[in-house]
Parts: sequence; C-alpha cells; structure tokens
Amino acid sequence: MTDRDGRPSGRTVAWWVGIGSLLGLVVAGTLFPFVEARRATDTSFALGVLLFGFGVATWGGAVGFGDSMSAVQSHLGGESAWSREGARQAFAVLTWVGAGWAGTAVGASILLVGV
Repeated sequence: MTDRDGRPSGRTVAWWVGIGSLLGLVVAGTLFPFVEARRATDTSFALGVLLFGFGVATWGGAVGFGDSMSAVQSHLGGESAWSREGARQAFAVLTWVGAGWAGTAVGASILLVGV
C-alpha cells in the first residue's frame, strides 16, 4: 500500500484562488460607491496581501514547528484534534485565498484606474 499524496490538486488550488478572487471583487465593489476607484482597489489589495502574508507565515510555522506542537500536546495530555497536516492545509487555504484576492485587486485597479 502506498501513502496518499497530501498535496492539494490543481482543482483545489483553483477553487480557493477563485474564492479569493470573488472576495476581492466584493470588497472593491462594496467600497467603490463610497470612495474613488483607486482607494477601493488599494484597500482590497491591502487586505488580500495581509491574508496572503498571514497564510504564508503561519504555514511556515506549522511546517517548522508542527512536530514540536504535537509533542507538547501529547506531553500535556491535550485532547485537541490539532494536527500538523491539518494546520498546513488550513494555512495553505489562507495563502491561496489571499493570492486570489490580491491578484483580482491588481486586475481591478488596472481596469478601473489604469497603469
């Protein structure tokens, strides 16, 4: 028997990037009637990059310190369902959503504001 590859498929990544793109459009579209186009797209981009950066940083922490966290939980007798693989997947999702969000904000900025 072989181990199942735990990496996300291209379809899964595209799904989460699409969700992020939708969020980017919603945020920019919601702000657009209240502020100028440049501010709306800049704010949407900033929020997307914030989510992307948080996802990358915490994903790296989950990869680097995942075994240590598991050891501490077992030593303390914790009954949490936390796992290294689950944390990696969760933070990878945040990273892909943030990437889609930021990318869509850049595209919206180019279309609405110009280069």
